[in-house]
This record gives sequence, structure tokens and C-alpha cells, in this order.
Amino acid sequence: MIEDTHYHSQQANKNQNQFDRRRSSVQFQDVSTMINPSSTHLSRNASYSMPHESQINPQILAKIAAMVPYNSDNKKKFFRVDHVLKPKKKPDPLEEEQENEIRKNLQLSPEIVKEDLLNKPLVGPQAVQLYYQHYKKVNKVRQQNDFFKISDSVQTAMLRQAEQIDVLPCKIGVVKTKGSEQSLQISHQKYGDRYASMLSEGLKVNPNIKDFYMANNRIQSSGATQLLNQIGKVAKVLDLQQNNIGKIGTDSICQQIQSRENKLEVLNLEDNKLGDRNVTRILKALLNSNNKLKSLNVSKNYLTNEIAEILKESIIQLDNMEQLYIHWNQIKGWGGQKIFEALIENKTLLVFDAGWNSFGIQERKDVQCIQKICDFLITNKTVLHFDLSSNQFSLNDCKLIANALKQNRSIYGFHFVNNWGVVDARGFLQIQENELQRVLGETPRIKGLQQTTTIRQENVCWICEGWQEQKFTWTPEISGEGEADPLFIHLDFEAYKQVYIPKTQDQISLTLMIPTNTTQYIYTMNDTQVIANDQQNVPYGHQLKINYNNNYISVLMDNVNQVKKDKHFLIFDQVEFKPLISVLPRTPDPIYIPPKLKKQKRIWTFPISIWAKDFKFENEDLLKKCFEKDFSCSKISKIVKNPDELLEIKNVLWAHYKLIKETYKQYSSNSPTGDVWSISSNVITEFAQQTELIDGKTLKLSDLDLKFIATCAASIEYKGNFRNPERALCRFQFMEFLVRVSEDKYLKTKVANNMLEATKMILEQCKTYMSTFDAQKWRDERYFNEQCDDCLKFFRPLLNHIYNKYSVKKVKPGQKKFMCLDEIHEICSQASLYDERFVERDADNAFNLSMMLQVDELESDRIFQMTLIEFLEAIARIADKVSMPGIDAVDLTWDQRAAQPLHLKLEKMIIHLANTCSSEEFKLQYGNINKSMFAIVEEDD
Repeated sequence: MIEDTHYHSQQANKNQNQFDRRRSSVQFQDVSTMINPSSTHLSRNASYSMPHESQINPQILAKIAAMVPYNSDNKKKFFRVDHVLKPKKKPDPLEEEQENEIRKNLQLSPEIVKEDLLNKPLVGPQAVQLYYQHYKKVNKVRQQNDFFKISDSVQTAMLRQAEQIDVLPCKIGVVKTKGSEQSLQISHQKYGDRYASMLSEGLKVNPNIKDFYMANNRIQSSGATQLLNQIGKVAKVLDLQQNNIGKIGTDSICQQIQSRENKLEVLNLEDNKLGDRNVTRILKALLNSNNKLKSLNVSKNYLTNEIAEILKESIIQLDNMEQLYIHWNQIKGWGGQKIFEALIENKTLLVFDAGWNSFGIQERKDVQCIQKICDFLITNKTVLHFDLSSNQFSLNDCKLIANALKQNRSIYGFHFVNNWGVVDARGFLQIQENELQRVLGETPRIKGLQQTTTIRQENVCWICEGWQEQKFTWTPEISGEGEADPLFIHLDFEAYKQVYIPKTQDQISLTLMIPTNTTQYIYTMNDTQVIANDQQNVPYGHQLKINYNNNYISVLMDNVNQVKKDKHFLIFDQVEFKPLISVLPRTPDPIYIPPKLKKQKRIWTFPISIWAKDFKFENEDLLKKCFEKDFSCSKISKIVKNPDELLEIKNVLWAHYKLIKETYKQYSSNSPTGDVWSISSNVITEFAQQTELIDGKTLKLSDLDLKFIATCAASIEYKGNFRNPERALCRFQFMEFLVRVSEDKYLKTKVANNMLEATKMILEQCKTYMSTFDAQKWRDERYFNEQCDDCLKFFRPLLNHIYNKYSVKKVKPGQKKFMCLDEIHEICSQASLYDERFVERDADNAFNLSMMLQVDELESDRIFQMTLIEFLEAIARIADKVSMPGIDAVDLTWDQRAAQPLHLKLEKMIIHLANTCSSEEFKLQYGNINKSMFAIVEEDD
């Protein structure tokens, strides 16, 4: 309680009256105490000495003069000062008693309380109460501070500023009921710059606050400048998101960053509308200072590709930075490429949020943003939390990212919302091509390595949702009766899909990540759905729809097992950021491979094979139809004028037609005109050299070219038909071309007497070479056998899936699916089959040789449209050519692999396609097979 300033004057008047009654005999032991009793407490036993006359203050002399008695003429008597102050030899007992009373009253008078010297708390219920009391007497506190020259306390400084700027005296987070004295929490209060100036006055006096959270407070340039000037040297956390600090505020931040006393570790400038220029200045300040920044957030600041270069340099050089947020900006493919080039080199970043940009937009052809993202995902070992949501990726981009992500085992939280695909419970990016791209909407934001929600999302993030690991163990005869092999578990958050629990020598167990709250599950053993007796279970009484052996079935369960997990769980240690779980992301589920049953003896025949229903052999009737069609389309009748001779030539050509057809099929695969199988000029020259038709005497290369041109030009009635290219030979033209060449080579040189002899001679000369081509021979010797049949039947679902997946490019609505040549190339490219031993020409050859013979190649598109049964043969031909490494540990050379039977090559090729070209479901089912289905198993007696 502050004493009234008039209190001492009233006491002096009271004492003065007593002194007037004893003016001439008053004894003083201390004159200064009498005159100013508030300044000193008197002690009863104290000894006093008289001051020298020169040491007495003039004011004291005036007081003494007032005590001098008057004469009868009303004039004052004058005494010497030393006489006045000199003690009496024999004091009056009454006066001595009165003086003791005065001295006692002076001792009991309270001392003035200096309010701002009291140590008042800033946190707690009492702190708020004292703040309000302080406000009621702030004017007296200010007078006291001015008089005694005392520095204002935090409360006084803030209230003084509030009065000056005429605002309500809010606590502004400095005085609070709970929290830490080192943290200022005033987010979303919208105080504005006026309150910011009030807060800055309080912060001048309180240097203890290190963490400043001031988001969404309408702080602009002036307010930011005032605050940053006060906190720049002490702040560790500075959160100014959703304000508008502008260029002046940016200047203050840059100035504080570059100061030697800078301690800033977290800088959040999200949604400040800074633009490229201001953010660039901040990044340059960071690069030019000895900073300790660990987290930088420049999201929602209208950043474009102009920021990419300086951002790339910052990611590489800022060694302390662990978190970077560039969410919701306008950075496109070129800028994204620069950023991911830096991320590939960076070794410290743990959290990266680049959601809601436009990395999928490629401004020009040389932009390789998607490739850099894939390279980053494959090589990264440090980033733990990663967001690429809503970046306008195409379907093909998402496929590439999904394949690259499979090889990453370090990103525990991967966000890909509003793009193609869904992140599943194992961390894989699952892309369903028949589904549309996700509709844009609000996406969950990542926040460091902390859990942000307890709600299960469609796209799983172990970090944000706080997933925890759980070990599921089945103890025989305790968990349940019976032989638990194979044993499957079905979990509710995975729609009760089937997951195999492997059996080891010690136990049957599987460790999986499960979400927070309650998870229900059941087991399947010996085709029966059961629960574990030694694990918590609850009554259910409903039907469950589960996935078992790739079929959905409904089962009635009286009880189900369940496990509960705490709502808040951190996956990582917050000091060293090491995972607190043993499960790695994107760990495939174990694959159950049934034991090989004792093979029943059977007699394999073609009618029970996979090809029997749809494959059509080339019989004589079919060949005759094809020959008649080709002969009628050719211009041989115009070359041979004699009808009898023409008929004989026709019979000769028919006798050799199969050789002609097989040779054409082989050579037309070497350089097709688009999708149209045909023989170009260069290829026909190669054929002439192989058959030694060109000898420089009877036939020159120029003669061959003239006959080639004449054959192409003769079919003028088919001009405009894309199935008959103008500068290439179709099947009917190849037969005609042989007749034309025989005329020049044998008839005109008089080696033959007529066209019949010439035709026989050219066919005889080419027969040896053309006999090497026989598509059916390969089928009979290597393809049509029991082992290949078993392999294709076993992998039939996978092959159907791949065929349906890629048969989309040229199929019209309502048309039956077929595969075109480009799609075969796409499969080979996706599977990375092309190398020095297998080129695109080999893929063309496999496609063409697998196509069944068609009568009309001029009016039908069937020769371009591959059916499923033809696709199976094409895959087998490709497998035979590629000769991939084995799926077991046996290391063979390429020559040894090339000599293997086709069924082993085919099995390896199909498993490779499962890993590279199929959906995640088939990848998990077929992609981890480590033992061939043709491995020799010793049979029990």
C-alpha cells in the first residue's frame, strides 16, 4: 500500500505544535531526523553529535528560526544555532516523556513501498490478479518511479504504452495463467501493430522470452520492426505466419539474422505475401551469416521458379536445416528440378513439405523434374516426412514415382493426396488406373515429426496418425487348436485382406504397424476363420466380408480379437531422430508358397493346354485362301502374258508359298511402317545379299532398286490404303517382286528360256535360305509343351492383368480389347528389357511372329491387333531372346542362361513383369518368389 504524500506533512504539523510549547528547552539528538522524519528511523539508544554550523542546510536553519520565541513586542529573539541545538542539562520529565512519544511515532511510521522493485510473477493465477491490481494504481507507480528514478517493470511498461496509444490494457500473452515464461503464445488474436508496440515495450524489460508464436495477428511492417528490434537477439522460435510484415519487416529479419548474437532456430513466415524478392533476401541473409536455423517455413508466399536457384543453394549449404516448408506456392517443373537436385545432395533435411505446387507442369521438353524426384526417392536416406500432395502429376508421372518409392525404406510418412494413387498401410503408393484422379480438396498438413491427428485417413501416414507397431503371435495349442500352417491374419483397417504369418522354428509371428485407437482382427487357419484365445476378444455377432485366396467371402463371427493403442505416440526420438519402431516402411507382406504336391502322373496333350481353345494352326486350306488372295492382288498376270505359262507359274508359287510367307513375316518385322508390317528398300537389299541374288553380272543393286520401285508403283489401285505403304512391300507384293527379279536376272540374261524357268530358278536359289524361317517350328520345339503350359496357367491371372492394363491405346469404345505394337514396346521399356542383346527390332519380331495368319491384310486391321493368346506367345518369344537371370541363387553366365529350356526363361520373365509392370497386389503375390515352380522336389515314398 502506497502512503499518502501528505501524511508526513501532517505529522510534522502535529509535532510542531508540541515543539511550540517548549521552544526554549527542546533537546535534539538528531536535527535531521526531526525535520525529515520519513527519511530515517531513530533508535532509542543511538548517540548523536552536533553538526558544524557550516554543515547545516539552510532549510534546516529556517526551521530552527521558526522555533525561536517572540518578545513582548512581537519580535523574535535571536540565539546562536549551537545554543539552540545544545541539550539541556536538566530536562523536564514531562517534556522528555513527550519527546519519547514523538520518537516512537516516528519509528512506527511505515516506509514508502517501491512497487516496481517487487519481484512479481508473470505466470500463474496470482500473476493475472496482480496485473489487474497494478493497473488500478499505475499512475502512482509511475510517479514513484519518476521520483525515485526506478526502471519500469514489465507491467508498468506495457500499461504506460497502452495509455499513450489509447488501447485496452491487455496482457498480450506476457502475463498469463499458465505456460512457460520463455514462451509467448498469442497466435490468432489479431492484435495489430498498435498492440505490437505495447508488446515491444514489455519485451524491453523481459528478456526471458525465447519462443515467440505470433501467427495471425495483423502485424505489418511497423509492428514487425518494433518487435524484431526487441527480440532479434534472444529469439529461438519466431512464428509470424499469416501476418503481413512486408519489405520493412523483411529488412528487420535480415538484420537480426546477420547479427552475431543471432540465436534463431525456427523461422515461420508462412502466408505473409512476401514474394520471390523478399524471400530471396532472407535466404541470402541466411547464407551470409553463421546461423543455427533448423526450420524454415516460406509457404503461401507466391513463390515461383525465380526462387529455385537460391533455394537450391540454401538446401545444399545450410547444414543445420532439418525442416523446410514451401507448401502452396507456384513453383513448376523447372523449379522443382532444381530443388530436387539439391535434395539429392543434402544430408541433413528430415522434413520437406512441397505440397500444392505445380511440379507436374513441364514448361519445356528438357525439364526432368519427375526423373529428379525418382532419383531422390531412390537415393535418399535422411528425409523422414515428405509431402508431394496436389502437384498436378500425370498418371504416368505417378506410376514412375510409385515405382521409385518402392525402393525407399527411410520415408516413414509420405503424403500424395490429390494425385493419382493412394498410400496404403505399408507405405506403398497404390495406383488404380481405372479410378479417376482424386478431387482437389483440403489436405492434411505435416508438422515436423509430430502426430497431428487420431483420425484414420484414406492415405496413410504413420507419423501424422501416430501408428504403432504390434507383434501378432500365434502359440499352438494355446491360441487355438490345430496345425496353424498356413496361418493368415485379417485386419479391419485393411478391409480384412489376407496377410500370411510366416512360421519359423521358434514361433509363428508377424510384426505390423497398426493405427491408434482400436483395431479388430481375425485369423484364418485350415480354411476356417478363428480368433486367438490368448488375445483380447470382444463379442461381435455379425458377418464379416474378408478377402481369402483372392476371393471375397462373408463369414459370421461371434467374437473378434482386438487391440488398443494410445492416442498419442511419437515414432522418432526427438533428440537424435532415431526410429522407435523396428518395422521399415514399404516392407512387403510375406508370400505364402504352397508346398509342391506330389505330381500325379498324366499324359499331357495339346487339347488340355492353355492354347487349345483360341490358337488356330495354319492348315492347307488357310494357306490356300491366303495364296489366292495374294495372287489376285498382285500384277503377275501383267508380267506373264501367256495364260498357260501363268497357270504353271502360279502352281510353282503355290508350292513355295509357305516359304515365301514365312520369309516375308520375318523380314517385314525388321522395319515396319508404323504398325503396318512391310519390307522397306534397305531390308529387301539385305535379303538379296543373304540369298546372293546380287552378283554384279546378272543382277546389280540398281536393277534390284528398279524392280522394287516398279513393284510398289504397280499397285496403284491400293493407293491411299495405309495398309499398303507406297515405299514398302506388303505380302502379295513380295511374291510379285520375286517374279519381277527372276525376269531380269535369268530371262533377260538368257539364263532361262521363259518366265516359268526363271521363276523356278529364283525360288530354287532362295529356297535354302528361306527354309530357315519357320514360326511354327519354334512353337513345336520350344513353346507347345507341358512345362510352358503349367507356367502360363499358374501365372494366368497376372498375365491377364498386364494384358488388360496395357490394351487401351487404340481400343475404341465397345470394341474388344487388343494390344498394339506400341504397347508391347511400352511393356519392354517399363520392364527395362532393352540392352545390347535385345533391341526394339527384337520386340517387333516377337509381336509379328506371334500373330496368327490372316487371309486379308489389305482390308482388315486384325494383323495389328494382338489377342491374349498371341500376347502369351509374344512374352515367351521375348523371354527366349532376353534370357534373364534366375530367381534362385544360382549364378549363370549369359550363354548358360540362353541354353536353358523356354519354361525356365518364361517363368523368370513373368516374375520380372510382376515386379515392374503389374499392380501392387500382383507384385506382392508374385514379385518375391525365390524358388522356381520347376525345382526338383524329392517325393516321399
